Amino acid sequence: MTNRFTDGTTQGYSELPVPAAWLSWTRGNSQLLPLKDTDPGAFLGGWRAFVTGKDRATGEEVANPILPLPVVERMSQDGKFSYQVYAHHYVEFLPIQHRMRYELKEKTIDPKTGNEYNKTVATSKTKQQGWNPNRQIFGLVFVGDNYAPAVLVLNKWSAFISFEKAGQAWNKVKVPENMVLIRRYGTVGLKDAKGKVLPKFEEFGQGRSTPIEAVGISKPRFFEITAELDDLYEKSIAWKECPIWNAVGEVAEDPQVDTAMTKFLSACDDMGLTNVEIEQLVKENQGDYVAALKAVSGTFEPSADEINTALTDSDQEDSFQF
Repeated sequence: MTNRFTDGTTQGYSELPVPAAWLSWTRGNSQLLPLKDTDPGAFLGGWRAFVTGKDRATGEEVANPILPLPVVERMSQDGKFSYQVYAHHYVEFLPIQHRMRYELKEKTIDPKTGNEYNKTVATSKTKQQGWNPNRQIFGLVFVGDNYAPAVLVLNKWSAFISFEKAGQAWNKVKVPENMVLIRRYGTVGLKDAKGKVLPKFEEFGQGRSTPIEAVGISKPRFFEITAELDDLYEKSIAWKECPIWNAVGEVAEDPQVDTAMTKFLSACDDMGLTNVEIEQLVKENQGDYVAALKAVSGTFEPSADEINTALTDSDQEDSFQF
């Protein structure tokens, strides 16, 4: 029976059953050739998650969920701050659950800073012309026999489309009974005429991106479906089906909270940054959200025609029930 005796408060966001690192995709940089051995994820492109973040309640620096990936030190764009990230040019990933929505962005000018940013004004469960994707995939990152929970975040069309193609390639692998496929998503670059390995780029919109590819698909790896895996699957259904996250329609705006902080968070969402990356940007700007907003301005958007053309052969979503 539905509980009639409530205080009128609404249900909050459904959380994952375990702490998980949030990994985002970044393109390669040919100018970082000296880092090809020590930080291949920076040179070739790859996945990254911050090692430390800030506790939202106390403001204190805390350790983020540990990943079995190399830890490297990187610098902020202005060269004033260093920070550590888990990073690699590919990950071995066992997907458990995923959720997907599309978001309508609207260009807005901040009257205080004069900066232009994109704000999410509506969400949809079906692809709409001119809308952006937001796919989040919960699973396990493997290195050898070690693994840890993580979420892959795909908020950019270039990463979303190339991930779709990589996922469809993995879907063709025949999986033994009672086993699950561990997929390798990332990049190994490409070789030039002299055999030198360089980052791989694709033209997309008004810029270049490094595509996510199915790495080592000729040598697939499998993992037995265990009670632990079944438990993670069952307990993460609430996160996948979260009513608030999956709500469709207009996004309500509250003028009292439409501040530099909310505009900064909206701009970070447009760029596909994870929560820990956002915390790091705030730290780099000494808690000044106006300065942080300036630091993340200047993203590009592909045209609707380019998006729809790229998606012509990639409309089928991956199905992640092991």
